Amino acid sequence: MKPSFCAIASQQIGEDLIGTAGHYQTYVLIECPMPWAAKAFNSKCVPPTLRKYIKDIKSKQSVQVLAIDRGLRASAVSSDKMTLMVYERTVPSDVTLSGSEPSIRKPINGYRGYEFQLDDLTQVADCLEAYWQGDRIGQSITQQDILVCTHGMRDKCCARFGQPFFRDASRSAKRGELPNTRVWKVSHIGGHRFAPTAISMPDGRYYGRLTLAILKSVVTRSGPVSQTKAAYRGWGLLPVPLQVLEQQLLLKHGWSWFDHKVSYQILTDSAQEQCEQSAVKTLRELSVEICVLPAAKQSIGQPESRLKESKDAQQTITYRAKLIQDPQKTVCTKASCSSAVAVPVVKYTVADCVQVDAVEATAEITEATAEITETTVEVTEPAEVVSATQKQVLSNRQLRR
Repeated sequence: MKPSFCAIASQQIGEDLIGTAGHYQTYVLIECPMPWAAKAFNSKCVPPTLRKYIKDIKSKQSVQVLAIDRGLRASAVSSDKMTLMVYERTVPSDVTLSGSEPSIRKPINGYRGYEFQLDDLTQVADCLEAYWQGDRIGQSITQQDILVCTHGMRDKCCARFGQPFFRDASRSAKRGELPNTRVWKVSHIGGHRFAPTAISMPDGRYYGRLTLAILKSVVTRSGPVSQTKAAYRGWGLLPVPLQVLEQQLLLKHGWSWFDHKVSYQILTDSAQEQCEQSAVKTLRELSVEICVLPAAKQSIGQPESRLKESKDAQQTITYRAKLIQDPQKTVCTKASCSSAVAVPVVKYTVADCVQVDAVEATAEITEATAEITETTVEVTEPAEVVSATQKQVLSNRQLRR
C-alpha cells in the first residue's frame, strides 16, 4: 500500500531536503484568527481590502505574506491587540539597487524585523503602506521567531505532523529550553512533504522533518552541528543551488557559520535564456566563489563560547566550488498530498570545492564565460543598513523630484 501522507512518501524514497528553502526578500507576518482557509487570506476573518492589498504587493515585490497564530500561548497574552511583523532583507546603506544586471553585487546582511501592535486586521494595509513609505517604524524585534507550519487545510501533513510539533515546541519554550524564542503557528510555507517544517527568523533558514532535539540545538547553537543535516532545507537568502554549498560550509565551520554575513554576485547566468521559456531556472552547472570573513558578533541565543570554536571563524577564507545536477539525488515525487501526479525534483550537489587565494579569485572574475553562472559571495562586517524595499521607495522619490 502506498503511503497516504506525502511526508512519509518523501522520507521513504530518501529525498534530500537541502535546496528547498523559499527565496524571498521580505516576509510579512499577520496574526489572523483561526481556522484558516486553504488559502489563508481567503479566510472569512480577512477584510476584502486587506486581501486585495496582499495580492497587489505580492505582484510587485519579492514578498511572502503569511498568517500566524499564537496557538497554546494565546491564553497568556492579551487578545486586545493583534501582531503584525515585517522582516526585510537588509542591505548596506552605500549599495545602489539600480537594477537586475548580473554584475550588481547582492549583499546579504540577514533580515531586520519590526513589530506592530494593531487593533484589528482592518489596520494592516495602512500600517504596511506607512512603513514602506518610511512614515512609520515599529518596535525592533530582538527575539528569535520560529514559524511552524500547521496549515492542515492546505495539506494534511502539516496538521498530522506540524500540530504535534508546534505543541511540543511551545511547551519547550515555556519551560525556558528555547531561550529568547517565540513559537508561532504559520500558514503554508512550502514543502508539505517535509512536515513538520519551520522557518527561523531573523536568519531566514528553513527546516523540515524537525525534531525537538534538533530545534533546541539550532536555537541554542549547541551539540554537534552535523545533526542539522537531517533537517536543514537551506538558507532562504540564497538561490537554491547555493543553498547546497552553504550547507557544506555550515558543516565545515560549525555554529559560528551562522554569524557570518555574506554577499553574492551573479557574474554570468546561463539560465536567463531558459527563464524566458520557463518560470523556473534549471542550471546544469554552476561555478561559485565564496569569500568568508570573520564572524561579526554573537547571534540571538548563541553561547559566547561558540564564537571561538574554530580558527576558521577568525580568518578570511575564499572557496571555489562547482555545483552540478545530481541524477542520483533527483527524485520523482508528489509535492503535496493532493497532487495528482509525481513530478521530478532536480537536486544539486557540490562536485568540487577548494580553498583558493582571495586575490587570485578576484582577478579571475572577469574570465567567467557566458555558459556558466558564477557567483561571488563575500562576508562583510555590519554596516548601517536599511531595508531593500525602503531604499527603493526613497530612490523613486528622488527620481520624481
